Amino acid sequence: MQHQMETELKPKIQLIPLAPEGIGLYCKLGEQAYRDHYLHLWPDRDPSPYIDTSFTREIVTQELGDPNNLHFLIRAGKEYIGIAKVIKNQKPPELELPKPLFLEKIYLLGAFTGQGFGEDTLLSLHELAREMGRQSVHLLTMRKGRALAFYHRMGYKVLREAHLPFENAVQEERGMYLLGKIFN
Repeated sequence: MQHQMETELKPKIQLIPLAPEGIGLYCKLGEQAYRDHYLHLWPDRDPSPYIDTSFTREIVTQELGDPNNLHFLIRAGKEYIGIAKVIKNQKPPELELPKPLFLEKIYLLGAFTGQGFGEDTLLSLHELAREMGRQSVHLLTMRKGRALAFYHRMGYKVLREAHLPFENAVQEERGMYLLGKIFN
């Protein structure tokens, strides 16, 4: 009974399309969420090579100018808890997925992990993909860590091995998988 009550009280996830005035918040949330989960990937726990190519005003402003990119603030109730970025026309190289949507970034603040918000966010992104007429989604995830098991539970399959494209990352942590899910 208690679990049911907690579930009923959990705020609904909203994907808020990013507007230029929200870029600062997007960068702040993205950087903090990344730091909450991925410092182990970097020597001296310094993720600046990734942050500097993903979460600066200049980078995000440039990405917003490309209609192929969609950026979102993730909100639970009245609180912003993370960010997402999808790319409309990026097929996985050398693989055939029907009408795919690439889920490039899904980052939730550490304080909101393990509470069902990740599942709700992913389901909202699946709904978005279907609304866009997409028949599949794909994403990259680290080989190590909890995310892989989460995506398997959500119906994703390993399509192939990949690597974090930063040579200066900790070598034994660079392993990734390209995962995909085809909608029925």
